[in-house]
Amino acid sequence: MLRRTPGLLLLQKVLRHLPFKPIDIGKLCFLSLDRLPDVPPGMLRGNASVRAATPDDLPELVRLQDKAQTFRERFTRGDQCVVATVGALIIGYEWFADGGSHLESTWGFLIAIPRDYVYAYDAYIDPAHRNTGVWLRFKAYLSELMKASGKRGVLTFVDYGNWASLRTHLRFGFQPTETVLACKVMGMKLFRTMKAAGPAASSMAAYLAMTHHALAVQVVHAAVTLRGR
Repeated sequence: MLRRTPGLLLLQKVLRHLPFKPIDIGKLCFLSLDRLPDVPPGMLRGNASVRAATPDDLPELVRLQDKAQTFRERFTRGDQCVVATVGALIIGYEWFADGGSHLESTWGFLIAIPRDYVYAYDAYIDPAHRNTGVWLRFKAYLSELMKASGKRGVLTFVDYGNWASLRTHLRFGFQPTETVLACKVMGMKLFRTMKAAGPAASSMAAYLAMTHHALAVQVVHAAVTLRGR
């Protein structure tokens, strides 16, 4: 099993087991959909429905993910949230932003949102309701939201190693645009952005085979350099 694990993920696991976590690394795989999401009605299976969330939904959102302060801040700055419900129970959510930029919360990376695009982020579905069509309902909702606001494309990212999500986005029509290698060293942050390799990057196999071993070596070298300053 370890022999099949990409080098970057192995290094990440090792670093996250170090006491006090002095170094951490990750990779953000950015993708874009240069059109409105297209979800034929016949694909909307399952018994969930979706609607816009409000601050009144905070208790239910926190029940799914314990991020009360983060959710409050998102509502305050005007980000939009869509929730999936089964009866009166919220079983999933996704957030959207279109303000020109967005500060990614885990790494502190400032994401530029292209003009006329929506940034879709932080989607979560209760495990008991995954693979029931909820993700497609979120995309159908986003399509209507974009029509109303005059947007023409979607930007998102998938954490490196989340192959199921990456496959889902690629099958839907998202295309890789760039990857961002992120590194935290004793509180300092280092980012390296790499553009997708062009048409070949639309192949999932080619995209997953990007140079994670070389990148891991570069991250460690950068970390050592920063600590030596």
